[in-house]
Amino acid sequence: MARPKTIKLRNTLVKLFPRPALDALARETGAVVRRRKVDIADFVWNIVLGFGTGRERTIAGLRRSFEKATGKPIEESSFHDRFTPGLVKLLKTLAAAAFGKLDGMGRTLTGPLAQFRDLVLTDSTVMRLHDLLEKAFPGCRTNHSKAALKMHVVLSVTGAGGGSLKVTDQRMHDGPVFRVGPWVRDRLLLFDLGYFRYQLFDCINRNGGYFISRLKRSANPVVVRSNILHRGRAADIEGRRLQDVLGGLDRQVLDVMVRVTFDRRRYAGRTSRGTQVLRLVGVRDAASGEFHLYLTNIGPERLSAEEVAQVYAARWLIELLFKELKNHYRIEDLPSGKREVVEALVYAAILTLVVSRTLLEALRRKLRGMRHRLPEQRWAVVFAAVAQDILMLMVRPPRETKLTERLVTDMALHEAIDPNANRPSLIRTVETRRHRYALRAA
Repeated sequence: MARPKTIKLRNTLVKLFPRPALDALARETGAVVRRRKVDIADFVWNIVLGFGTGRERTIAGLRRSFEKATGKPIEESSFHDRFTPGLVKLLKTLAAAAFGKLDGMGRTLTGPLAQFRDLVLTDSTVMRLHDLLEKAFPGCRTNHSKAALKMHVVLSVTGAGGGSLKVTDQRMHDGPVFRVGPWVRDRLLLFDLGYFRYQLFDCINRNGGYFISRLKRSANPVVVRSNILHRGRAADIEGRRLQDVLGGLDRQVLDVMVRVTFDRRRYAGRTSRGTQVLRLVGVRDAASGEFHLYLTNIGPERLSAEEVAQVYAARWLIELLFKELKNHYRIEDLPSGKREVVEALVYAAILTLVVSRTLLEALRRKLRGMRHRLPEQRWAVVFAAVAQDILMLMVRPPRETKLTERLVTDMALHEAIDPNANRPSLIRTVETRRHRYALRAA
């Protein structure tokens, strides 16, 4: 007999953040000093799932959401005073522990990505703050945004480790925040131009990792040799600077080895020069006629030039993650000039994302053969619509929420399925070598 299509929403989330562990961590971080009528677990679930009250995420809206879900009235000042450094530390600890296993949930890479242990993406996004936070989070544009924070994210596509997040002021450059070590071995890292540093690429190479990055327009390495044998009277570009030959090339694909020099980090007061030979790949854009240029340490025997461009399109996954946080979980709604409130709401939005993806993975396991028809972006819309109902499941006694859980589950199982059965996800497009679509997405 076929198993019924149902999932236990409450049980799934209780396992994610068990109440005893949450209570213990709250005491350890100082979020709870003494037990009061407001349960810390209920409070945390409320700021994680209560974001949908009203058109914007506000402290007043969160307080009303708490009162509605728990049935416990609470004064405005009492609710606001619970946003303490201890609460921030609690949410930060929970977010850091859960985010490292966020996206993949044990997903296995296939296609051209199967040869790598993991696919790791990194980027940052900026959020404007109240001007009162100018000293704590100074912005780069004082005439526009005196205060702004930057959230730096390292995303593991398989969930096999390496994922992390960090919150800084806007003036912090992306490069120094990202740290490379032995953990990158056999992993493929994708970068945008904010992380372009030859020192970084050299460090990845020495630790046994792989990378693909867009090439800066100002970069002008020396061409060492070509990886493709061109027929006819092909231009001789070996030994010449890239910018001197790029404009005169008629070929559609450029695949060469280049030599770059750079300054290493200062050691004992001295700076030494480094040299490395890397692979430069260019794929001509059909619309503009210009080359999309990529720098990598992956040899042509592992990925062709077209596959390098195809795989780089997967970097868009992290942009979709930021879009989900901003459009559906309201991470940009930071309605306060108090630092503890702002930081708590940022980490709460991260936890909202974790909860959302945890339930999505439970749905995918239940639907099995239709797993590929449950895209993250569609589920984010569904989850935002039922977040308040899920909050009721987490703070009310189970006997009071049986009907609500069944209705929410039925709705989720139906609405999360993409009606277009043949629409591939971005990562599936990359893995199945449909590089024409992947390039369009990038």
